[in-house]
Amino acid sequence: MISDSLHPETANDDSKVRIESLGRVVNEQNRDQFERILRERTWSGAIDITNWTLDAVKALVIVCADKNLSTTIKHGSRYFMPIRFPKRRMLESFAEAIIEGKF
Repeated sequence: MISDSLHPETANDDSKVRIESLGRVVNEQNRDQFERILRERTWSGAIDITNWTLDAVKALVIVCADKNLSTTIKHGSRYFMPIRFPKRRMLESFAEAIIEGKF
């Protein structure tokens, strides 16, 4: 078997799949750990947040805002690519709007 270090795209894809799966079960108690995982990972392309919990989406938008990441967010059939994220106190409302389809 070939090492993942020789195939960084495969490692990134696997990491993205794990993050997308974890986002479905994140709650208030483990949101900080999920946020830490997001901060340690890099990914490219769209990240699918369909069926994610609100706590997971909040963690994602906080990390993207803090790291000034330009990430495409997929929710159902909708895609978002925020150029700038709102100020910290508005991030929770922003996450709720994405989940509830208010955009």
